[in-house]
Amino acid sequence: MRRLAILAVIASASISSIASAATQQEKSGGCSYAKTILAATDFLLAEPATFPNFWRDRFGDDAAYLKINYGGLSYAEGSTLLASLEKRSHPPQRIAELKLAYATKPDRAAMIAGMQPPANAKSIVPQLGQSAFRALVTEDGGDWLLGELARLQTSDPVNAAAAAEGIAQALADLDDKVKSRLAKRAEDEGIWRLALNLQAFEDNFANLVSTLDRLPPTVLPNKSDRGQFIRNALYAAAFRPSFDISKQPAEVQAIDSKNGLGPVLRSIGRLVAYAPQAAILPTVINYSGDQRIGTIVAEGINARIAAKQLDPINDPDAVMAALVQGLDYVLGRGERENVLNGFETSEMQGETAAAFADRALARLTLAPFMRGSLAEPPPRPPQLTATFPWEEWAGLAGKLKKGEAISPEDRIVAADLMIAADRPADALDLLKSASDWKAGVRRGHGLMRALDRRCADLLRNPVPSSEPIYRFDPR
Repeated sequence: MRRLAILAVIASASISSIASAATQQEKSGGCSYAKTILAATDFLLAEPATFPNFWRDRFGDDAAYLKINYGGLSYAEGSTLLASLEKRSHPPQRIAELKLAYATKPDRAAMIAGMQPPANAKSIVPQLGQSAFRALVTEDGGDWLLGELARLQTSDPVNAAAAAEGIAQALADLDDKVKSRLAKRAEDEGIWRLALNLQAFEDNFANLVSTLDRLPPTVLPNKSDRGQFIRNALYAAAFRPSFDISKQPAEVQAIDSKNGLGPVLRSIGRLVAYAPQAAILPTVINYSGDQRIGTIVAEGINARIAAKQLDPINDPDAVMAALVQGLDYVLGRGERENVLNGFETSEMQGETAAAFADRALARLTLAPFMRGSLAEPPPRPPQLTATFPWEEWAGLAGKLKKGEAISPEDRIVAADLMIAADRPADALDLLKSASDWKAGVRRGHGLMRALDRRCADLLRNPVPSSEPIYRFDPR
């Protein structure tokens, strides 16, 4: 149960607020990587000549979102792009959600009016997606969404509860006053689950405790439900650096004091706010049970970032190397490798955390050679796992430095080396022509996200390991 509870953090935690859409667009226009980001969007939006078996377009919606923003597309141009993507035989998986988020208020109302729920479903709400939830509240006032959710909680309480959680997550980075006002409206409509979930994302739990006091007994029918709800809210709050446990109601502080994980997760939460790749750490705690991963590893890296010794945005590989070093100190190298091999990282689809860490270590080690500070490739870093093909990487680094041709089979690795050289445009060119097209697309998406973080940070996850929310200025 403890393991499941910690995993719930990843699904329900929120990180720090993100700049307004207007500020983001202003940033993107002046970013030196904007041209490469746009080139990456074109690569990710291109359909394969032959569809691989069971292929789904998991990245086209992110690419379209960035193309609209970094490309400065007009509303008509953006709408045409999204409509063309929706008509494909293999459309991007979140294209309907993206279209709803992007639409003007009248267009969105027309789209919703034309939607039909799946067979045996009671409402279209469960199929809207968090980006649409956010637009329906922030741009459209939330009236239709609240009314539909009130109806759904009577006809389909399970899906209504899931939608209430999704709506709260979609609004997690908004000002607490906004969430508080919507929670009050939800309570007035009898949508208690939404009110509670919204207040669980506020930085002060006074409203949450007050609402729990007023709950009808049918909402949380078991005696233990109240305490469990507060514990879940505390898990989520751990990933909000703005949350201060010392300012919480006495009941909340008492529950937190019984759970030694609170301070541990809050240390990790601060780090995840700096460096999204650190979202692996709660899973590492799950596997190892060692709370020093928060108190020693995360706290140590937080201090180094605060002292400007590490730059998680412009040099994320150095942060990953520090994570590996810290985990080796706490767990030992063998246990660190065993744990990281046991799960995939959200930073790269289909890749274990161990493989992701290996590539970061290799890039960091070869960066001085690729950038001209060293005449020869350095020796193999000792932290690499035994199966990592270091000689292949070092050999390809030498070829790239000499300007030799790189075979299509080697271009995935060569792209990593160009990232180490801080030549992302060249890295993208290698990915475009790699023999493993699927791997090239996955790595291209990772490169696009990394460059976006260095620019407007439009794809930042609303909660650790979650999908991004597509945000637009009202049009």
